[in-house]
Amino acid sequence: MESQISGQENHGIRSLTGAPRRLSASTATSSISETEPSLPKLGRIGVCALDVKARSKPSQNILTRLQAKGGFEVIVFGDKVILDEAVENWPVCEYLIAFFSDGFPLDKAIAYARLRKPFCVNDLPMQKVLWDRRLCLRILDHMGVPSPKRMEVNRDGGPILESAELAQHVYRMTGVKLEGPSDGTGGGASRTMNVTMSDDGDSLIVDGKVLKKPFVEKPVNGEDHNIHIYFPNDQQYGGGGRRLFRKVGNKSSEYDPNLIVPRSITENDTSYIYEQFLRVDNSEDVKAYTVGPDFCHAETRKSPVVDGLVRRNTHGKEIRYITKLSKDEASIASKISNGFGQRICGFDMLRVGEKSYVIDVNGWSFVKDNNDYYDKCAGILRDIFLNEKRRCDGLPEPSDSLPQESSHNWRHSISHRTTLKTLLKSPSSSKLQGPQQSINSSETGSSESIVNRPITSPSGESLDNGSSHKSPIAREKNATTRSYDPQNLKSSIVSVDSSIDGCPPPPPASKHSWKLKGMVAVIRHADRTPKQKFKFTFHSQPFIDLLKGHQEEVVIKGEAALASVSEAVKVAMKEELEDLDKLKLLRTSLERKGGWPGTKVQIKPMFRKRRPEELRGQSPSTLITTHLAAQSQDESSQPTPCHDRSLTEDRTGRPQTRSDSISGATFSRFSAAENDLILDKLQLVIKWGGEPTHAARYQSQDLGLNMRDDLKLMNKEALNNVRIFTSSERRVSTSAQIWACAFLDQKELPENFIQVRKDLLDDSNAAKDLMDKVKKKLKLLLREGSAPSQFTWPKDNIPEPSVVLATVVELMKYHRDVMRHNFRMIDKSSPKPLVSVPPDNHDGGRARHSDAEYENPALDSIQGRWCTGEDPMLFKERWEKLFAEFCDTEKVDPSKLSELYDSMKFDALHNRQFLEWVFMPPDSDDSEDEQNVHSWKKITREDLLGDTKTNKDGVIPEKSDGPAESSSFAHRFGWKKRMHAFDSMPHFRGLDDTYDHYFKLYPGSSPSKCKLDGRLSKLRELYKLAKVLFDYVTPQEYGITDTEKLEIGLLTSLPLLQGIVRDLEEVQASSDAKSFFYFTKESHIYTLLNCILEGGIQTKIARTAIPELDYLSQICFELYEAKDCESSTSSYSIRISISPGCHAFDPLDVQLDSRHAIGCAPRRSLTPHQDWKEVIETLKAKFDTVSLPKTFIAVNLSDKHVPARDTSPPELNSI
Repeated sequence: MESQISGQENHGIRSLTGAPRRLSASTATSSISETEPSLPKLGRIGVCALDVKARSKPSQNILTRLQAKGGFEVIVFGDKVILDEAVENWPVCEYLIAFFSDGFPLDKAIAYARLRKPFCVNDLPMQKVLWDRRLCLRILDHMGVPSPKRMEVNRDGGPILESAELAQHVYRMTGVKLEGPSDGTGGGASRTMNVTMSDDGDSLIVDGKVLKKPFVEKPVNGEDHNIHIYFPNDQQYGGGGRRLFRKVGNKSSEYDPNLIVPRSITENDTSYIYEQFLRVDNSEDVKAYTVGPDFCHAETRKSPVVDGLVRRNTHGKEIRYITKLSKDEASIASKISNGFGQRICGFDMLRVGEKSYVIDVNGWSFVKDNNDYYDKCAGILRDIFLNEKRRCDGLPEPSDSLPQESSHNWRHSISHRTTLKTLLKSPSSSKLQGPQQSINSSETGSSESIVNRPITSPSGESLDNGSSHKSPIAREKNATTRSYDPQNLKSSIVSVDSSIDGCPPPPPASKHSWKLKGMVAVIRHADRTPKQKFKFTFHSQPFIDLLKGHQEEVVIKGEAALASVSEAVKVAMKEELEDLDKLKLLRTSLERKGGWPGTKVQIKPMFRKRRPEELRGQSPSTLITTHLAAQSQDESSQPTPCHDRSLTEDRTGRPQTRSDSISGATFSRFSAAENDLILDKLQLVIKWGGEPTHAARYQSQDLGLNMRDDLKLMNKEALNNVRIFTSSERRVSTSAQIWACAFLDQKELPENFIQVRKDLLDDSNAAKDLMDKVKKKLKLLLREGSAPSQFTWPKDNIPEPSVVLATVVELMKYHRDVMRHNFRMIDKSSPKPLVSVPPDNHDGGRARHSDAEYENPALDSIQGRWCTGEDPMLFKERWEKLFAEFCDTEKVDPSKLSELYDSMKFDALHNRQFLEWVFMPPDSDDSEDEQNVHSWKKITREDLLGDTKTNKDGVIPEKSDGPAESSSFAHRFGWKKRMHAFDSMPHFRGLDDTYDHYFKLYPGSSPSKCKLDGRLSKLRELYKLAKVLFDYVTPQEYGITDTEKLEIGLLTSLPLLQGIVRDLEEVQASSDAKSFFYFTKESHIYTLLNCILEGGIQTKIARTAIPELDYLSQICFELYEAKDCESSTSSYSIRISISPGCHAFDPLDVQLDSRHAIGCAPRRSLTPHQDWKEVIETLKAKFDTVSLPKTFIAVNLSDKHVPARDTSPPELNSI
């Protein structure tokens, strides 16, 4: 594919605008059209819920099943319609799925149901009842549903309903009338006068009523999940309390020994509910999910009061086990579905002995990761819609002998008959087809509730519900009132109002509601092996010759091409032109890594200003031959990655510009030409690793399927015209190919379907000089701690970056000792001992021995399976290189932070067993370790940071009077006080809170060996601090100040941004839906994000709320269209969404299956919906603020050494 674009890759931006864009084949058309009719025959199902719910995986699974057989069209309203449009402009549908979540305008949904009169799956006004726990409990009491013993502290007059109309509706549905005014709106409950604690502190006294600990304290607001449990100070419980909250990462609660006094005592104006704490069977809760009154799926989970740790499966979901409902529990499920008017409803139960108690009613809830449930739920909903369709069409009830419409034969035919009978009798049946609504509309409903019908448990058995709940309204036998009818949950408010008006519903608005017309997405590649590299500075002619006459960066790939580099090394060593240690390290790297896939050498010429004695007439090659030969004699050797000389300051006094980085050395040949610079030296970088893993295959497939299902719901026509672009790197093109096969539902793609666009998606060196200046600032920051004003760093409870880095260095020294100790110990048991590695060798810690000396059965038995071709010795080699770069250098290069974090994350997922063995301290220190564990809790933050003394380079000096580091682990364990004081810092959890509340990140599993084994605590600390440095330092390599972020962002990703704008304009101008997908690497994801955040586009979230943009992270531009039929015009809106990709809080906590694949977080809105022209013009306004060089991609010299190679991705089964 490279050859097809070779004529484009070095063109300027102007040539890109005119480059032909190949139209894709409609590879997905047939698969869609074969299963889904183009026109709905049975009706339209409207999904009125915020995108985060409506487009979630459970919702996708059910909705795609509903429309898979044809007949029904699913219309997802979308955030733009729900939040911004008047209900008159909402899509018209016959069946409505609508439910409340945070930020959802429930009143607008109720108004829409009143206007269009659809058949509602869940009663809309009754969803407001769920907002007050006191009202929910009263309804449960009235229905005879058991709940724990409770007391209420009411300081607001009790539950309040917003209108008499709603109060009347609640009364009709449930028979519950609130204290207060005669209209039933409530607020008249007696107010609590006195709340105290008993003398022993173990009982709560509310107006003379006593409730002993343990008890549960709940806010009356049903959306407030900050629940407290108070324990008695006895031998069984030990006092204190536990704070429950919405799951954050791996936690759902935490114990607090000081949680003694209830909030109702310390807060004088708030109301609370106090329930007796129940000790449940097996320490488990029951989560129940109804789908109509006849079916309930139930699961058990570990109660959050046990230890607050959430057990999760390999998809990151809480581990639950399907359980069978008893007859009483089945009756409870039916009553709740009926009484609250919610066909689809979740609620929580506690099992205590033979009894079950309901503790919460959640409203709309779906089961997660259960295909059997998805099949049954979709089948039940389909049957409900079909029965409603028959009723509206006046068709007879289907007999038992006729085949069922649904494929789910577990349902009993009596359910269908009863459903249809009650629908025909219901006075509030929806008016779908005008006058047909009048059938039986004046007939009085039966007073007998439908809860007497059998309910189906997850096992498929039909259970007797026992006694029925009868509404007192029904018992009054008043012809104008009804008992609750579960088969018609459309709001009575809607039907009453419509009957009073006596008017048919208005015609659909001329303005078509907003619909997704197309999207442009930029996606990072999937999981890869750690990238590694060595940097060198050379001055001699053999390396200059490798440029082949080019004065810009060149890349050499492939074993044959890399032979030219080996030859240059041989010549330089023979003639002693460069430092011998550097040449040996480069030679060894080429010998061992040159044959690996992805290994490459980058050579970057560096230019400087001429000295007065250097004449303009001399050629650069002449100058460099004479000057660099002398210079190479003066420079000290660098056995590890080189550090270039500091750039000299500009003393001219003129205002500085971006090109001022040439005052020292610059990589830009254009700056060199403009400023009459000459070649100074070469930077040679050898890179290896970064290859796709087996996890990349699963991650890419899952994301492709998920995005396919999403488009099928939002606009399946967008699947008919898809264009996919990729960079030339293997890990990127492989991810693109696997994703595309899943997204298009194709086993194979047409040849060249995925286009390689180096000019848009490969590494760009246009911002190289500016990024070097930023990295120089970061180096100073990590050494001196003087943070620039705009440097992003945690403000509270985290020491300055130099202190954190110094701590990381000490931890690295510690873990190097541990690793070498463990290798030496296992070496003693080996029949073929391994060659010991001296700590100061110059090849990154690699042992120089033959393959035969690698054999060690004991070593091989530690981890049975190794991924991506690694083995114990390659693991050791990789870590020895990292140890050398952190421990054996005076100044740590900030670029090494990403290498450390990459290796830790990779090993946590792919080499967990070996990682935990190799960094496990010896057992001989267990006793001392245990003693230190108890002392950590006594260390204050002042103890941690107050005595920290660093030298000018940010390194903490070691005490000279202690034992030698390598001779005693006791000296190392003395660092436990410093390390584990970080655990008490609330900022780490605060970061997780911020991310988790907006992005649904993969939270991992608990418990893991690394978390439970105290000996691995320092490994956890190393990861945690490396993560902090990575999160806050590495992204700022793309700019510290806002100006730098925007300039580097545009210099790096301007061609890509221009392509995105052109694509959006093409989608807008086209009559068809289209989709564009760009696969690239981390640098383009971060710089594109900076262009958005700093480019003037309004965003919904702050930069600090965006976590690491991990593998398969996405930035998606969605274009929506609203057509006006009368004026034949259309309006357009753009929303930008973002996903952090396959990211986990702490990979050391993640327990994965053999796929080693972390799930991908769903996209969330980065911006609100905005006028498309405003977004486009805002982006375009920045295009001319930077000037790109004519070429900004490295020249690939590989083809000069070998014939053109096949650069297509590897076979899928090879990953």
